[in-house]
Amino acid sequence: MKLYIGGAYQGQQELARRENPGAEILGDFHDAARAALLRGEDARDFARRVCGEHPDAVIVANEVGSGIVPVDPAERAFREAAGRALCVIAQRAEQVTRVVCGIGVRIK
Repeated sequence: MKLYIGGAYQGQQELARRENPGAEILGDFHDAARAALLRGEDARDFARRVCGEHPDAVIVANEVGSGIVPVDPAERAFREAAGRALCVIAQRAEQVTRVVCGIGVRIK
């Protein structure tokens, strides 16, 4: 499993596809984490399930924890859930790449 993460519109999806042709790519993982939260699912359990079901996948997500803390409790809960889920993914991933301006920097 590989993880590509970066700010919105930084090119992580494109880089993941370019570096992993033919691989199963699970894009917008942050949105999947939000959906799991809305279903009442624990973020870490959700991430563990994804890891088990897609052990060779390339996961792409936006960083959602930077910037101003939202006033809306639901948005704060989303950031926390996405962060917790991504920590599980990153721990289990063989490679983690942070993408800024389309340039990937391998951090694991």
